Amino acid sequence: MLLSVLAITGAALCYGASAVLQASAVARSARSDLPGLLGRLALDPRYLGGLLLVAAGFALSVVAIRALPLFVVQAGRASSLGVTAVLATVVLGSRLQRSERLALAGVAAGLVAVALAATPQGPASVPGAVRWAVLAAALGLLALVATAARTRPSPRSAALVAALAGTCFGLLALAARVLGPVALPAVLGDPSAWAAGLAAAGGLVAGALALQRGTVVAVTTTMVATEAAVGSLLGLAVGDRPAEGLAWLAAAGFVVTVGSALQLARFGAPEALAEPAAAE
Repeated sequence: MLLSVLAITGAALCYGASAVLQASAVARSARSDLPGLLGRLALDPRYLGGLLLVAAGFALSVVAIRALPLFVVQAGRASSLGVTAVLATVVLGSRLQRSERLALAGVAAGLVAVALAATPQGPASVPGAVRWAVLAAALGLLALVATAARTRPSPRSAALVAALAGTCFGLLALAARVLGPVALPAVLGDPSAWAAGLAAAGGLVAGALALQRGTVVAVTTTMVATEAAVGSLLGLAVGDRPAEGLAWLAAAGFVVTVGSALQLARFGAPEALAEPAAAE
């Protein structure tokens, strides 16, 4: 249990730092087409650094996902916005208002409540058909991402693509939750392993497209809220449950954590770094 909690904490730190780096890189990219956008980002050290942090965060999340219900892990994922807020005050010179400081306290209190309501459960045991269904869903989401790449930039399309990215990441969490024993070469024959890879790719591409189409605040809020809700609901669908008699505490902690984290979403916007890009 302690190892899983430490893993969630480490993942939140990685995700929170990556948000600043990725948003800054996308803000400097002037290309609107998907190949051009990806080409620019592939050469941007900030975006690549953000990807490394995302990979590290996901690796740590998997440690927790394999041992705890998804609603706990997703609450921890949402708390990364608090990490971004703190980093923004240090790196970008942003100032926390009284309401934001209260939101940080809410994130901490909500996480404690969720942790107290959790109970170790191990990987979800599901029929093979469920793993194939997860793979089919990942393929469907990837097709939607390809379609979204052809939409015109607008606040509405930004919100829809951000929700699509959050859904991809929520499905990624489910794929890791139902994944069989992680041992080569057997894991390569597990449909959920391939689903995890496809969902991760779809989420990263959709996230970049959404950041290019809308404000970082709106995109981050939509993406994190969708991921937290979808991931948690999918976890409940495969058998995740809080400790006996503590469902109310789990629900309250989850709502407080995610709601407080979304109040801090504006700190994912690196305004100080984005301004020079407009002058290029």
